[in-house]
Amino acid sequence: MTGEGTNEVMTHLTTGAVIVYAIEWLKAQGWCSWVTAESGTLNRLISAIGAAAVAFGISATGDAASGWIIQIPAVTVLVAGIWEWVKQFVLQQLIFDGVVQKAGRQL
Repeated sequence: MTGEGTNEVMTHLTTGAVIVYAIEWLKAQGWCSWVTAESGTLNRLISAIGAAAVAFGISATGDAASGWIIQIPAVTVLVAGIWEWVKQFVLQQLIFDGVVQKAGRQL
């Protein structure tokens, strides 16, 4: 696999790993006590929202001085992104099940 296909796979793997480990990081934070290893449904909801943001191309740009802008694509792009969302969410669950949970790491 070369070129564009490789780039897409690496993008999905990288963003999936970032979201999984961001959820693990939230679990370890004292200020985020409602996200724990025992809050499986909530954790999957957070994962699904992260997958949707990646798949649909939702992004945020800005800084504290000038403010933030959340960019949401057109409805046609969002509808077309449903399959991408499913793929991203499943990949994140596979990363969690195969890497984080099997390694016994609950950060």
